Amino acid sequence: MLIESVDLSLAALLPALILGASAYLLPVLYRRFAKSLLQKLHALMPEVLQILAEAYREPTTLLLRTFLGYAALRALPIQFAEKFPVYSVLALFFRLCVIFFIGYGAWQAAPMCRLLLRSAENHLDLATNKTMGRFFENIYKVLVVVFAGIAALDQLGIPVTGLLTGAGVAGLAISLAAQSTLSSLIAGITLVLEHPFGIGDYIILSSVEGTVEDISFRSTRIRNADNVVITIENSKVCAEYIQNANQRTSRLWQFTLGLTYDTTEEQIQRVTQDLTQLLQDQPTVQPNGVTVTLDKFNDYSLDILVRVYLTTLPYADYLKERHRLNLLIMQTVKNAGCEFAFPTTTVEMAKDK
Repeated sequence: MLIESVDLSLAALLPALILGASAYLLPVLYRRFAKSLLQKLHALMPEVLQILAEAYREPTTLLLRTFLGYAALRALPIQFAEKFPVYSVLALFFRLCVIFFIGYGAWQAAPMCRLLLRSAENHLDLATNKTMGRFFENIYKVLVVVFAGIAALDQLGIPVTGLLTGAGVAGLAISLAAQSTLSSLIAGITLVLEHPFGIGDYIILSSVEGTVEDISFRSTRIRNADNVVITIENSKVCAEYIQNANQRTSRLWQFTLGLTYDTTEEQIQRVTQDLTQLLQDQPTVQPNGVTVTLDKFNDYSLDILVRVYLTTLPYADYLKERHRLNLLIMQTVKNAGCEFAFPTTTVEMAKDK
C-alpha cells in the first residue's frame, strides 16, 4: 500500500495546519511589506539594487509560499511505504521551484543590461539609442533560460555533460544546414555594433522604408507608412544601401512651378526674387539652402525650379509645413501678377475658300 499509517488527531495535524495557513497569509504580508520598504529606500539605493530588489520581489514571495507549502506537506502525520518515495518527489519539486524562481527573478532583472551600457555611454554613444540595450537584454534572457534549464536537468539526474556534447555535434550539423540563419545572426550583431540605425529611426532600404521597431538575433522589424510591420532578415538589411532619415539635419523639398507663356521677363524676375526672399525668411528653412531659378521651357509652361531645405524632420510635421508654405507661395505668385499654367490644346480650323 502507498500509505502505511495516518494520525488524524488535532495535535498531530496542528503543525501542518499552521504551516498551511502561513503559506497563504505570510506571502501576502511579505509582499506588502517589501513594496512599502522598497518605496521608502528607493532614493537611498543605487539603481542596480533597485532593479534587483524589484525583480526579485515577486519571485521571493512565490518562493516563500512554496517553501511553507512544502513544509506543511512534510508536517502531515502520514507515513508512506518505503517503495513510494513521496517525500523525495516533493523535495525534487521544491528544488525545481527554487531554480525556476531564481531564474524568473534574473529574467526580470534584464534592465541591468541597459544600466551597464549606460555606464559606457561616452564610449558607445548610447545617449539616444535603445537598440543595443534591447539586443543585449535578449542575449541576457537567453543565457538565463539556458543556465536555469541546465540546473533543472541536473536536479532531474539527466547527464548534462553528455547532452552538451551531443548538442555540439548536432549543432555542427544544424549549422551547416542553417547558414542563412547564422548569417542573419552575425549580421544582427554587426548592425548593433556598427549602429547604422537604431530603434525608432526612419530608414529607407531599396524597396522598404519605415520606422524601426525591433532588431532581434535574426531579423529587423520595420513599420511602414501604411502601418504594416515588415520583417526582414538581418543579412538582407546589411546587403542593402541603408538611408537613415533621422541622421539628416534637413529635408530637401524640390518642386516645379509652371507659369503661363504670357509671363514677362520682369514678372519672372520679380516672382523668383520674391519667392527666394519668402522662403529665406521662414524659420523652418535653411537660408543658404534656397534656390529659385527659371529651369526650362516646357510644352505649355515656363518652369520655375524651387529647391528648399526644411529643418522640420518628422514626416507629419514636414507635410504640415509644406502645406503652409504652399499657401504662401500661391499668394506670392498671385501678387507678382503671374498665373499657373496647365495643359491646353489649341485647334485651328481651316477656312473654306
